Parts: sequence; structure tokens; C-alpha cells
Amino acid sequence: MSDKPEAETQSEPDESYGYADYSADHLLEQAQVNGQATIMATALFLHQKGVSLDEWTGYLGKTFALAWSDAEPWEAGEFLDAVLVNLRALGATVHSAELGIDRAEATIIGFPDFELCEFFSIDPALAARFNDATKAMAGKVGLIWDWKRNGKITRYTVTRNGG
Repeated sequence: MSDKPEAETQSEPDESYGYADYSADHLLEQAQVNGQATIMATALFLHQKGVSLDEWTGYLGKTFALAWSDAEPWEAGEFLDAVLVNLRALGATVHSAELGIDRAEATIIGFPDFELCEFFSIDPALAARFNDATKAMAGKVGLIWDWKRNGKITRYTVTRNGG
């Protein structure tokens, strides 16, 4: 036996780091920034490597569409409402929304986050291409998806096929 004391196998909790002290609001904000940063970094990487962003967003859309049920027809407003929830989860703010049965339209600000784009030196137009992924989801449920960015405002339009 040794005269040396055994090293502790379990360290005492260090309260100074505080990971458990963050509020739900702070964690949501952190998740929003991380979500947008991931989208931005991915779009920039693919662009720099010469990978088609159409191919990327098409793949995302087909993958995300797996979670959208086409058992019943979707109303345009119902679909856009669900998309707006997802955009808000990324930190966007809905500026206006008209959610009709055959046609729905909304404007948002905050996606992409222009300050974050500037921080990462990414053109907001590259990050905004993420919006193209929704086209496949809309198509799966019989809707037509369109979006257009004008400065910091993005306008989304959803219409029923033939509507």
C-alpha cells in the first residue's frame, strides 16, 4: 500500500460555469442563432465548393416533406401558418400575414439575420436560399410555394394548385 492519498475519482461540481442557470428564453435565443448560423455556414460552404444550392434545398425539401402528411388537402393558410411557426423558431418576426384557404401571404423580417450574415461574411441571398426547401413540401400537399426577398423583408406566397 502507498502512503499517498487516492486521487478523487469524481470531481466536485463547479458552480462557476452556470450552464444550468440559463433561462428558457436565453436558450431559445441561443438555439435561434445556432440554427441560422448552421444554415448560413452550410450554404456558404456549398457555394464555395461549387455545389448547387438548388440541389441542396431540393434535398432538404424532399427530406422535410417526409414529415408532412398529404392524407388530407392542405389549405394555403394552414400550410403558411406551419411554415411561419418554423421561421419564428429560427428567430424571424412575422410582419404581416393573410392566411386564406386558397391563397396565403406573409412577410417576415429576421431570416436571414443580417447582423449574423455580416458577422460570418455571408451574402444574405445565399442564406435566404434555405426558403427554396419549402417548395417540395408545398408540392407534396398540393400547394404552390413562392418567396421573394426585398432588403430585410421576405414575402411568402402559397396558393392551391389551380387556385
